[in-house]
Amino acid sequence: MKLSHLEAARPSLRSWLLCLAAAVGLWLGFPNDFMSFPPLVLAWPAALALIGREASSRASALRMGWLATIAGGIAALYWLTLPVHNVGGLPWLLAIPCALFIVTCIGSVGGLFAVAAHMLRARPAWVQAVLLGLFWYMLQTVYAYALGFPWLDMAGALSPWPVLVQAADVVGGYALAGLWTMAALLCCLGFADSARRFCPNRASLIPGLLLAAVLLGYGGWRLYANPLNSNPTGPQSLDVLFVEGNVDQNQKWVPAFQRQTVDLYLGLTYQGLAEHPGAKPLIIWPETALPFFFEANGLHSPRIRELAAHSASPVLFGAPGMERRPGKREPDVFNRAFLLGPNGDTVGYYDKEHLVPFGEYLPEWLNMSFLEALLQGVGVYQTGTAIAPLRHDNLALGMLICYEGIFPWLAQNRVADGANILVDISNDGWFGNTPAARQHLYLTALRAVEQNRWILRGTNTGISVVVDPRGRLAMQGGQFKAQAVWGKAALTTAPSVFHVVSPWLLPLAAAAFLGLLLFGPGGSIARRIAAPHP
Repeated sequence: MKLSHLEAARPSLRSWLLCLAAAVGLWLGFPNDFMSFPPLVLAWPAALALIGREASSRASALRMGWLATIAGGIAALYWLTLPVHNVGGLPWLLAIPCALFIVTCIGSVGGLFAVAAHMLRARPAWVQAVLLGLFWYMLQTVYAYALGFPWLDMAGALSPWPVLVQAADVVGGYALAGLWTMAALLCCLGFADSARRFCPNRASLIPGLLLAAVLLGYGGWRLYANPLNSNPTGPQSLDVLFVEGNVDQNQKWVPAFQRQTVDLYLGLTYQGLAEHPGAKPLIIWPETALPFFFEANGLHSPRIRELAAHSASPVLFGAPGMERRPGKREPDVFNRAFLLGPNGDTVGYYDKEHLVPFGEYLPEWLNMSFLEALLQGVGVYQTGTAIAPLRHDNLALGMLICYEGIFPWLAQNRVADGANILVDISNDGWFGNTPAARQHLYLTALRAVEQNRWILRGTNTGISVVVDPRGRLAMQGGQFKAQAVWGKAALTTAPSVFHVVSPWLLPLAAAAFLGLLLFGPGGSIARRIAAPHP
């Protein structure tokens, strides 16, 4: 008897194949080194749901779902080891466990989703699909806030095909991922619950196909109604000059390299301006393009101000910022974006508010000397509070620095504060020649659809892009080349539906989940009401 229990608890071959399908769908659904096919990411939650239904217990569902997501996550996020090893100087024996720890934390979402599928397995297929779709949305949102690294965002995987993500302007990326999960589960559970082969449960399959058709139809209509215009004109149009220094991250903070860095960016900018004489673009240099305290540097800072005055153009660039507080020995250091006006004066600055753990600050319990190399050579950054849009003439630049672009609520706040265009300056030089830069790009592009805003994304090593409000790349630069690239964008003020309804979406989803869970077919209260009374 004891042996039979052990055999029953052992995952079946089918469960292992589903685990493999979830991992492969996650890996190939996101940009990767092999082959990217965005719709394959839907196999991830679909296989997790089937794993949960097949599991003999909640513990087994948790293990298999977690393992599947860890396997796919490692394949998609293997690049996490590179900044820890190449920049932080940790040996591979320590760098690899660091990356595994991060992926393991993120991967727990797969285990919890599989447990939910296991607990709902007795419900009708359509009820399971709807509940699990809502649960996926809530899980992704909670994990984004709790862990602070929402990189495995399903809508971000779908973003390279804009037709798949147009509904994000109504419900946002996380809820859209929940809807696509719901559609995939309605279809696959319709087949899984069929009593006979090739005779699916139509009560589940037909709604799944209809939901997928609605999402695709809406996407096609939005793209057709708003044709891509890579050269907008008129008073609300904007010329942009992106400058990519392609500076080696390991040299960047060497003091002796400062003059060479400034010479490089100035030379590239003047070359770019010479291509369009008379143009007065917004000049964008990337995150921490200047590896020194701009306000306190009397040697190189005047040269940047002279560039703005000579070109009569506003200049936006990243550099460390410093402020001394009364009663503190050490100054506060910020990851800052400066905007210079056409006369060379500082118009304003933005301080990054969502810092990268282990890259820009260390939790107190990990403040160890051997990790100091990961701190970009300028000390520990402070969380910024100067986050208002940077304004000049008709520009209201909603700033996002580096991976702030992957957080929906930060872009939401910038637009709420009056931004008529979003700007993300980044340094993806950490990642080397890996899929990370493309993953970062498409996660950020989703903010354009959600907020109905153009996005200007300027980077050190690429990929610099202009994204239109439908999430399409109106201009795309290359990678790993010192260059100046021209682009055009437009200023918009109309809010998206998502921007207006965003505060209500999660509470409504939670209420719908609880209502269907308790009162829907198979729910505890529904069973109690339906039970015959003595």
